[in-house]
Amino acid sequence: MEPLRPEDPSDIGGYPLLARLGAGGMGQVYLGLTGGGRHIALKVIREDFEGPQALARFRREVQTAERVRSRSAAAMVGAGLDTPPYWLATEYVPGPTLRQAVTVHGPIPPDTCLRLLGALAAGLLEIHRQGVQHRDLKPGNVILAPDGPRLIDFGIARGEGQTQITQTGVWNGTPGYVAPEVVREQEPVPASDVFSLAGTIAYAATGRPPFGGGRIEAILHRTLSGDIDLDGADPRVAELVALCAAKDPADRASLERMLQLTAPYGTLAADPAYRRLVGVLPPLPADVREAVTSGLVPPGRTQAPAGMRGGSRAVIIAAAAAVVAVVLAGSLTARYLMDGGDAAENPSGGSPEQGGGRSGTPAAKGGTSPATGGARSPGGPPPDVILLKEPTDEFDEVRWTKANFNCQPAVRPDDMRYANDLQTSAPRQPYAAPTVDIGMRFKYARPSGYYLAAEIRPPAEQQGNGVTGVVRSKPHLYPKGESGLTLHYPADFKWEGSGSEAYPLMKGDWTVIWLHVRANGDAYYLGCDGFTAR
Repeated sequence: MEPLRPEDPSDIGGYPLLARLGAGGMGQVYLGLTGGGRHIALKVIREDFEGPQALARFRREVQTAERVRSRSAAAMVGAGLDTPPYWLATEYVPGPTLRQAVTVHGPIPPDTCLRLLGALAAGLLEIHRQGVQHRDLKPGNVILAPDGPRLIDFGIARGEGQTQITQTGVWNGTPGYVAPEVVREQEPVPASDVFSLAGTIAYAATGRPPFGGGRIEAILHRTLSGDIDLDGADPRVAELVALCAAKDPADRASLERMLQLTAPYGTLAADPAYRRLVGVLPPLPADVREAVTSGLVPPGRTQAPAGMRGGSRAVIIAAAAAVVAVVLAGSLTARYLMDGGDAAENPSGGSPEQGGGRSGTPAAKGGTSPATGGARSPGGPPPDVILLKEPTDEFDEVRWTKANFNCQPAVRPDDMRYANDLQTSAPRQPYAAPTVDIGMRFKYARPSGYYLAAEIRPPAEQQGNGVTGVVRSKPHLYPKGESGLTLHYPADFKWEGSGSEAYPLMKGDWTVIWLHVRANGDAYYLGCDGFTAR
């Protein structure tokens, strides 16, 4: 949870807001409260995301949420669809996503994976029997609630009779988890969710993306013609995942078959390893007063700003009492263009100023460009030499490792809305060339005037006291269009303000830190990636 910001409303649809939960492709998600004291998740569609297709997609999400009645999915509480701000509310159940749990704890034990497979198969089967396909099952769309997993994000789900909102040559889903028949632009079928289930469990078992990383084109090629990555997975898990990952949907095991094969392993909620993954969940504020006391709500913010209250006629739909609900994550509606394999992808919103950060060691002072000098205009480009300002002392210790395929220790990004939308690319197999390309893109956002830089950290064991090899690029304006930003090492890191000498690509794990650079040259952590050189 994050505190409300000055621009946030005090309530949505008459529900008081207690905190921010996160941002997604279509909008912001808040923690709210009903009149009866139940916590709910409220998603508010972005003001700049109100084109006809976006609204049609959001309305379909509301229709799907209303339609699905399952303990494994979100129970509808209410929605506002008449006038902006458009919103959707579900009851809130806390817990980490599967992706978050694996990032923190590493691969999940085999027996727990098998129980998770059975629980997710049961949830998908129940939804399918109601005529709905999920169409974007992945680790980030599975919440590990205390009493079992929940499927979230029905932003691109579609039920029988609902119109498909895609264009010719466009498909929905997430590379590495989307089924081959969807990539080929065929109509998704229920078995497409089974393929995504295979990738989700493979990730849980190995801690690695099921078809590797790198550029989207490469991931899709491996999805179409390669095998799912089960290296090191328990043979029992690997066997069941392989049954779900057949290229031809007709050859995949049914969800009913998965329930039969996983039944002997018992239920998931009683699994000690699962309970450790869920962890001890922090208490939620019981009301606005507690939220003010805890710093989540600014003092005096108990009334909605003018125009917010009653601004849209709420369509309130009673939630089924027997349905256990789930936190509504931001709807990451991925639309991947097949002309070149790029993704049309996520959220907007500027970076709030955040003072009190820890300063790094700048290569120059004053917030001016060595080439031009003088003060920087607030909306102009930053200087070439940037000043690292990070929120935690862990920043200097961040390292990417092939063993975990992620960066540790975790550092909280300054700009969460864009950090949640960040996609990175680097070689995912051991790499043996003198140069390397690294890339990033935002999944849905197309920010204007947004500058980024990268910091490269060589393997820790290769860093000396005098010349560390840690180098930074100049700031680069995020490009228009959908291609994202690509930098070349060492060429883009050999300049007088890089901070060190760029090392050759020696053996070991290399770390790539992506930074958001503001107009005054202050740079903040946005995300992390890495690769292995051999």
